[in-house]
Amino acid sequence: MPLPFIVVWIIWNARNKVKHEDSVSPSGFVAVNCQAYLHKLINWKKFPQILKDMTNIGPKHPMVIKVRWEKPPHPFIKINTDGNFTNKKADIGGIFRYHTGKVLLYFKAPCIVEVVMETEAVSLYWALKFAKEVKWNCIIAEVDSSHLVELVTATPQAHKSVDLQNKEWIYRIKKLIIEIKLKITFNYREANRPANFLALEGSYLSHAVVSTTHPIPLQLLTQGDNLRIPYLRIHN
Repeated sequence: MPLPFIVVWIIWNARNKVKHEDSVSPSGFVAVNCQAYLHKLINWKKFPQILKDMTNIGPKHPMVIKVRWEKPPHPFIKINTDGNFTNKKADIGGIFRYHTGKVLLYFKAPCIVEVVMETEAVSLYWALKFAKEVKWNCIIAEVDSSHLVELVTATPQAHKSVDLQNKEWIYRIKKLIIEIKLKITFNYREANRPANFLALEGSYLSHAVVSTTHPIPLQLLTQGDNLRIPYLRIHN
């Protein structure tokens, strides 16, 4: 009975990559992803009978990257941020969590930007600004844009080829982090789902929302992160 739901979930993830990452997965790739996930369940002895139907799962498998959200070490607070940009409409979101996984604060808001990358930078800037205002000085910022990590950690000379809008936001971010102990890291979108949910929620708003009381969908996403069950990315 679980098989159809697993297949649909894998297809849904592939659909999300097309919509949010502009990355198209061939049908064969999606099928291999399904098989790899089922093989993982077999190894965990959750579905031993699957082997009777999945005879084409052999000893050789593609490389599987396990993706999950990790709690920050004490005394760091982890910020996950994300931006959403569709049809010239942009929205941002971010969430702050303590080393126990407890949600301290989240925000979501519509914003005006010119390019896709700018939404990621704006979201990170406002998250760091909130952190500074409430005097959270030990921050791990985790984003699903490796390019943003490169821009924030690069030297000023490397910014010459960056467009003007992004350059301005990167300058603001670097000015903020002078007073904050910051580590910025990249993680895949699957480990950034609460922030992505908040960014999508921002499209329904006319103003920014900052809150400590999180709705049920956000609770479920953060509880899922705390379980540390990995998502799988397949590399042939």
